Amino acid sequence: MPDVYIANGDPYYQTDNNIYKQDKQPTTFNFVNIARGVLDENVVAIGAKKLVQTVFDNRPDLYKVDVSYDPFYDPQLAPYKDFMGNFLHSKSEDHTTYLLDRFKKKMKSINGDPGYIIGRIFGGLTDPSSIFMFTKGANLLLTGSRLKRSALGGSIIGGEEAIKGALDDTRTAAERTTITAAGFIVPALFPAIANGKSAKRFDKYAAMYDEQDAFAAGTTGAAVPRSSRIMTEEQIQEMNKIAPTGLGIFGEQGPYNPVFRVMKQGVSEAQEMMERMLEIPLFQNKNLKDIISSPTVERKIKMRYAPLVVTTTKKIEAAYNSYLARQGAKSQNILERGFDTKFVKNKAYMTPKEFRQSIWEYKMGARYGTQTVFDEDVITASKAIDDFYRTIGKEYDTLQIPQKAMQKHIDFLQQILAKTKNRKKREDMILQIAKMEKRLEYVKKNGSLIDNYINVVYRRDVIDANFDKFVKTLGMALRERNPAITQDEILDIAEGFKGYQPVIAMPNLADELRIAAGKGTSADIDGYIEKINKISNRFKQRQLNIDYRHLSKEGFIETDTQTLNKMYFNQTIPDIEITKAFGDPMGFGTNYIPKQNQMGIQQIAEVYDEMIIAAKNPKQAAALEKQKNKILKDLDAGIHLLRGTYGLAEDPNRSVSRGIRLMKLYNAMTMLTGIAQTVDVARLVMINGMGKSYKISWDLLTSGYFKEIYKMNLKTTQLGGESLDMFASTRAMAMYGLDDAFGVFNKFERGASSMGNLYFTYLNLSNPWNTAVKNIASLYNGTRIFDTIETQILTGKISKVNMARLRSMGISDSMAKRIYKQYTKYGYGKNARKWKENGDTYKSLRVANSDEWVDKEAAEVYHQAIGKQANIDIVTPSKGDVPLWANTEMGGLLTQFKKFGMAATSRILLRGLQEKDANFFSGVLLLLAAGAGVDAFRQRAFNRDYSKKPFGQKIVDAFDRSGLGGIYSDINNAIERLGNNEIGLRPLLGAKKPYGTYRDIFNNPVPDVLGPTASQIANISDIMWTWGSGKYNHHTARNVRRLLPFQNVWFLDSLFDEIEQKGLR
Repeated sequence: MPDVYIANGDPYYQTDNNIYKQDKQPTTFNFVNIARGVLDENVVAIGAKKLVQTVFDNRPDLYKVDVSYDPFYDPQLAPYKDFMGNFLHSKSEDHTTYLLDRFKKKMKSINGDPGYIIGRIFGGLTDPSSIFMFTKGANLLLTGSRLKRSALGGSIIGGEEAIKGALDDTRTAAERTTITAAGFIVPALFPAIANGKSAKRFDKYAAMYDEQDAFAAGTTGAAVPRSSRIMTEEQIQEMNKIAPTGLGIFGEQGPYNPVFRVMKQGVSEAQEMMERMLEIPLFQNKNLKDIISSPTVERKIKMRYAPLVVTTTKKIEAAYNSYLARQGAKSQNILERGFDTKFVKNKAYMTPKEFRQSIWEYKMGARYGTQTVFDEDVITASKAIDDFYRTIGKEYDTLQIPQKAMQKHIDFLQQILAKTKNRKKREDMILQIAKMEKRLEYVKKNGSLIDNYINVVYRRDVIDANFDKFVKTLGMALRERNPAITQDEILDIAEGFKGYQPVIAMPNLADELRIAAGKGTSADIDGYIEKINKISNRFKQRQLNIDYRHLSKEGFIETDTQTLNKMYFNQTIPDIEITKAFGDPMGFGTNYIPKQNQMGIQQIAEVYDEMIIAAKNPKQAAALEKQKNKILKDLDAGIHLLRGTYGLAEDPNRSVSRGIRLMKLYNAMTMLTGIAQTVDVARLVMINGMGKSYKISWDLLTSGYFKEIYKMNLKTTQLGGESLDMFASTRAMAMYGLDDAFGVFNKFERGASSMGNLYFTYLNLSNPWNTAVKNIASLYNGTRIFDTIETQILTGKISKVNMARLRSMGISDSMAKRIYKQYTKYGYGKNARKWKENGDTYKSLRVANSDEWVDKEAAEVYHQAIGKQANIDIVTPSKGDVPLWANTEMGGLLTQFKKFGMAATSRILLRGLQEKDANFFSGVLLLLAAGAGVDAFRQRAFNRDYSKKPFGQKIVDAFDRSGLGGIYSDINNAIERLGNNEIGLRPLLGAKKPYGTYRDIFNNPVPDVLGPTASQIANISDIMWTWGSGKYNHHTARNVRRLLPFQNVWFLDSLFDEIEQKGLR
């Protein structure tokens, strides 16, 4: 039965065509209404309210039941005949009069306030039945058959609702029925938690680990050969698994992403490799038993960005500002830095880009000994470039990445030579091997980087558009250093650049496995590795011995050092960190050294092969072969995800690929608001709880050193690989599916990408918001870490959840003491140094100041911990959060804007179900409050009155915008749209179709389910249809507006409202 909605004392009638008929009213937030919501929902509060009314209320409480009274025939309810659900329980005409008067007053005061919704939610969550869910007795509802769980849940909730209905005569039958039905349905939706035998088995394994030193630091033993282990394979697998959440297949047991699959099904060696590769935001079983998780390659790569790219960028900016000062101009301001320009009337000096291009020219001149006069600040900036390449090159040589690759190439050529009988080919190959051996000898002696090195990136768009000119220019450059080269050889070299791409797509092991399965054979892992080596070497051969300035003058190569630095980082740092972990840049384990490296794909394949040989029967062998292929596929995918090449098209610069990237960027600029991220504030409170967060914030804001504290902690956060959004738009790109920008090598796409960065910085405001909120999160996290360590040192006690948090972040007891020692010596705040020796004392705040720590190993572990936890608390998708197909071009198009939901599922819902502490409980309420606030704000943007929105829909929309439901909220929304809102959570709660759900002229919901691109295409088709058929109306005008970039930015709503009303209608 539909509810009644009152605005300004007048009845409001809900229709299927338009829920909102009247002008919008201001959305308010009154804290008094939170209390009213609690009083209307919590059974204890309802009972207390009933007692007060009975004792102090002058109204007659004993309304006599008039058996002849029928509310459907009561004249005073005539205007509300479609909304009788509010009055069906009336006993008489006088009772109805009282109910109606109370109802009007109540709706007028609370219905426009999201605070009342929060109060209702809080009241329900503090009901005895809800509190019961956080006790051990809740196992009764979470174990057993679905029928049993449904019956128990429905009985408890139904009984509670019956009590509420008896105590509160304004509680509608519709509410009681809906909530009771949910009590029966929800327990049956989720799988039962593990039974007692499983828990006892885990405890037995854990006890065995406690008794014996089975692990090296950060590992459960799979990094060493099985013959050297103390524990059994089954025991190690159990400890490596993700700790149960109670959601079973809907949670960590589901096959949704490669991390979940490998951690659930893989052998311990595979689990360890996945744990080392990709960040896992959830607790592992071993974390609950005082064992740390391994540091991940994914986090290590992120942690390298600030010391390398950000530091170099800042040095170049400082040199440019010094140049401007010598020219009599002011330094760049924040707006000019965002637009990468300098707004001046005098054009006599360089723009920032021209300054960076001059650095490139200087470096090339120094390389070839033909130097001209350059500005002194350009020379100063070039030293920063030298430091950047030298740091990376030194690591490359230390790990012998180029040397080993060259040796493998030589070995490969010698194998070919042994099989070649043609004399001419043999002579050519012998000459090629001799050159490679000479080059290898030089690299071993002098290092892989030449003096004044700078990476070369070709501009394929310019080459394709001017190929004849490219051939001519390339020929001139080649003849300058190789006079004997022929025109045919020049043409052959030039042809190789037609399909040029600076990021190369390696073969995927999944494809190799699929081909082998089709042939009925096993995949040749060694052959696959060799194929990778051949492709890598062909790619490296594009480095030419020429003066690249000939090509740069014609625009054929990139000369902006900022772009080159970022690309070099993305190509080399994954190689370095993967090699450190697994012995080679592709994670194969070809140079695996026991106890020094983690086992790679090759070693794990051998483990499976041994198991297959030892299988008891053909059926078991076939099952192991199948599992091997699946696990190796996921591990190989993990490496490709780290390298940024998973799902990369064979030619990322083809028209389709460029179109997909541009469409996703266009979707972001037309559909995103930025205001939705305000729910991050609630996540901040979930870190430490309401009281602790308030105390830290109070110390921070009243210290007089907010700016200094913020900047100091920002260094720490960035060293942890977070708060880098002003440099790389990292969170926005990941959340909105824009982190696959491989093709920004043509002029138009460069411009669009720059516009996207400006949008996220100055209009959507995502970049400054994400930088700040992650920095505050890391400050809160750091304080919590130091609090926990200090308590453990002083009392010897630590809660199970706090212990699991530290171990999940990679902090052991011994490392915790080292970290705390560095804090007390170099940090600021409670029990550490004071600011400026001014005598200020802090009761809660602790600032690490970790970039000054002398114990660099402790600093690195702390940075890893801070970065990982900030990524969890301020939900940011990681590489292993989404299904593999979502990383392909088409998958990314379909799942755009869904990656946040996928990440939130692990970081908010599943992690919260693992912790189940008071902070999570209070955080849920705050997230719902923030979600309700955002929803109320967005209703105003749609010119809708929040007070007239159905109560059930307020609840669901607040839940949606909070992120608590994760991807399941998106799934529910898709089901509702496809089912015409007849099935799903909203209809269950009596809500109608949410505003903004797209339906085209044919009333087709499918485009809205297939992602924003499909919706945009359907929207354009709808406009063309209505325009061409002469049915253009205000709906068409709104659809036209939806095509305009920036139209959904929250502070531009009024401007675009005016454009829509005066220019489009």
